[in-house]
Amino acid sequence: MVRAETVDTRGMMVVAGGLLAAVATGLLAAYNLMLGAAAVLALVVLAAAIFRPVLIVLLLFVSVYPSTFAVGGITIQRLGGPLAAITVAAQVLRGGVHLRAHKLTLWLVCGYIAVAAASLAWSLSPGATIDALAALAISVAYMAAVATVVRDARELRAVFWVMTAWSTVLGGWWILSYLQGQSREFNVLGDPNFFSGLQVIVVPLVVALISHTSRRLLRLLLYAALAIIACSIVASLSRGGMVALLVVAVVMLILPSGYVFRSGAHKLRFLGAAIAASMLVLALAGATLVQRFEQTLNDPSVGAGRGDLSLAALHGFHDHPVLGMGFGAFTSNSFQLLRTTPGVYLDLHLTCLDTGAGTHFRATGSFCVGQPVHNTYLESLVELGIPGLLLFVGILAAATRSLVRSARLAQISNDRFSASAGAALAVGLLGFVVLAATLSAETNRSPWMIVGLSLALPAMVGPARLWGSSEASR
Repeated sequence: MVRAETVDTRGMMVVAGGLLAAVATGLLAAYNLMLGAAAVLALVVLAAAIFRPVLIVLLLFVSVYPSTFAVGGITIQRLGGPLAAITVAAQVLRGGVHLRAHKLTLWLVCGYIAVAAASLAWSLSPGATIDALAALAISVAYMAAVATVVRDARELRAVFWVMTAWSTVLGGWWILSYLQGQSREFNVLGDPNFFSGLQVIVVPLVVALISHTSRRLLRLLLYAALAIIACSIVASLSRGGMVALLVVAVVMLILPSGYVFRSGAHKLRFLGAAIAASMLVLALAGATLVQRFEQTLNDPSVGAGRGDLSLAALHGFHDHPVLGMGFGAFTSNSFQLLRTTPGVYLDLHLTCLDTGAGTHFRATGSFCVGQPVHNTYLESLVELGIPGLLLFVGILAAATRSLVRSARLAQISNDRFSASAGAALAVGLLGFVVLAATLSAETNRSPWMIVGLSLALPAMVGPARLWGSSEASR
């Protein structure tokens, strides 16, 4: 009887709150139609965050790319930060957080946040550090939303399907842009290297879905999606993306067939398809790809100035070896470091500051005011010193370890999809780790969301006794 009264009271509170929200929205719409429409959208999103949070998580995965889309001058990802935070708060208040075997990753994440925030005290560019901390806060909010919301294999499968569908759409767009001769620098989807990073992550996820999809038509569609996603990486002409794709393919072939692939025969078919696709890509775009890699080999600044920036980063680390120059501070100080670093080709970088140089006016609509290192690990080193680098690498390593352990325990529990999911996520994260050597990706949403899945997956697989015995054996 008490329980029924409690349920009735909650229902009445929800109805009353809905009526008040409807009245307030109506009054706001009468005052300003656009504000009223925004209020309605906010109410719908808030209701989803409370009652169907997995929909918000799926939306967050979609918002990771493209990075240039904006609403009212605010990028989609920045809008996603508060939405992710609301979703996490709703989950905590409902008592719906179920994490297990996650302490090491969480401690490393907290340590990294603490060091990054503390660097504001000694940063050479406080404004840049504040901006970088805001980007880190959004990434951590995305991670927390994924970790607290995704709770079973059904929701994890939905994440895989949404990422596959969205990456296929984006991949098709990029391939068409390439065939039309559009410059990779001006593509409205944003930076081609970050685009290829997202696609590399999704490749093993699609293979895992193929392994656990029984309907023939869906498998054929997934094979087509896989081909589009892989070809879009080539169409982006990202050298790091192509190397990372090769690493991902090799690692998937090395893994035992029971993880990512359905069987040994499925692995052989994948190998045959990969070889055929590689031959087709080489026939269609081989000359362009060879030219891209030759540019790297013949460029004294290594990869359009990336070698110079690496030298400048090492110079900055030499000047600030313990705690670094401050989180996010390298970019705004990059030209000063380049000017004082022996052996760099300064003229190559100074053209970036020429507002008349149309080739440096990118799809973001602005000229550069500095350059990142284009190497996540060196950027962490120069900005946060050795502690920051160790913490960041530790987060990636702990997340990978958690995914691998989850995959093994899922195999023991005969949960084949979760085993494939854990292995695929670990391989995808490895691909991004490789690509991060050519990107500044400390606050990129994609790896942080995989870290979130590494926190969520242990609670889905294996009985508690298996986790306990695994912990005891360490």
